[in-house]
Amino acid sequence: MYKNLAELAHAALTAASVQGPGAAPALPTRLDSANKAVAADTYVRGNLGFALLFHRRKDGFVADELYFSTREDDGTWAAADHLSGGVAEIEPTSPRDVAAILKGRSMVLYGESEMDLLTGRPQADEGYELLRSYALLVDPATDHLDIEDNTPGADPAVRRTRKTLTSQVALFALFPGERFTVHAVARKGSRSQTLGESYELIGPDPGPRPEPPGWLADLD
Repeated sequence: MYKNLAELAHAALTAASVQGPGAAPALPTRLDSANKAVAADTYVRGNLGFALLFHRRKDGFVADELYFSTREDDGTWAAADHLSGGVAEIEPTSPRDVAAILKGRSMVLYGESEMDLLTGRPQADEGYELLRSYALLVDPATDHLDIEDNTPGADPAVRRTRKTLTSQVALFALFPGERFTVHAVARKGSRSQTLGESYELIGPDPGPRPEPPGWLADLD
């Protein structure tokens, strides 16, 4: 049992890293009488890790929370910090509720947000970059997601990657200028079949980060 959501986020990132890229965390992903909080998905970009959690509030509603962490020099994850959250309008771990929202579509947008984080990449402005997170609600029939990196200058050798689903919500985080095309893929026996239309994910504008309001700049 985890003391708080930050501990759960840390455990989810640790489990995903131990099992390898794209592997599902060995943690509960369905909300039920035994699990009041679950890890819906994780997404790792270099030394930055993101975890999307769902938890049951005291009023009975489900809320989602986005956490992030940084990888230490020894490969472990630092304590997770909270980025954003809100109350969900559906039961996001229920295939029935998900299917009712999708209405035959393979994917729809579940949530989107932006955050200014210390990435430490060479192209970062003073170490900080604006990242955009996406969460997609995915057809319950989906086996995995195929991701095509259409970013200008992307490495052709790693242009296509696969994302294993741990729930009906898939998490992504994009750096400035990135463009991903996501395809939902179902398996029928030994064959794979693309479901519905693809979904385009676009990172923040690669230009300079916006200046803070004047009164904040005066505090520097």
